[in-house]
Amino acid sequence: MKKLIVALMGAASVFAASGAYAQSSQSGTFNVNITLTPKCTLSSITAVDFVYTSFQPGVQNSTAGDFTVTCTTSLPYTFGLQAGTGAATPPGSASINVTDNAVGLQYVLNAPAAGVGNGTTGTALNVAGTMAAGQSGTCAAGPTCSNTAATNKTQTLIVNY
Repeated sequence: MKKLIVALMGAASVFAASGAYAQSSQSGTFNVNITLTPKCTLSSITAVDFVYTSFQPGVQNSTAGDFTVTCTTSLPYTFGLQAGTGAATPPGSASINVTDNAVGLQYVLNAPAAGVGNGTTGTALNVAGTMAAGQSGTCAAGPTCSNTAATNKTQTLIVNY
């Protein structure tokens, strides 16, 4: 009986030892490499609107011209303008002068100020325009004319980042 108890105790120590080996471990570390391509998007772009009366004595400021820019967090951005619809040529200009070829009125458009992306919500901005006082314009029939037929009424907004 003593031999059986000694044998059982020996077997118990083998099982305990094998349990100790099962609990040992090794570890290693590794890097996670991330390549982020930052981005800005423009959305909700509205037309710049002018309401002008021939020979009016004061400058006419535009309304609307609103848009939203959304950029990667902490990404600085600037804006530029380009006359026409051709392929955008960054960075564009801070302002552009245009003479509308349908109603013959001159106007200036100004790009908004630079900013920094917040990554979550778009920032609401606008393209501001001014039309000089004292212009005649071209209108063959009244009571009002529009530049619906103008071939140069579409301009380009560029976001640079």
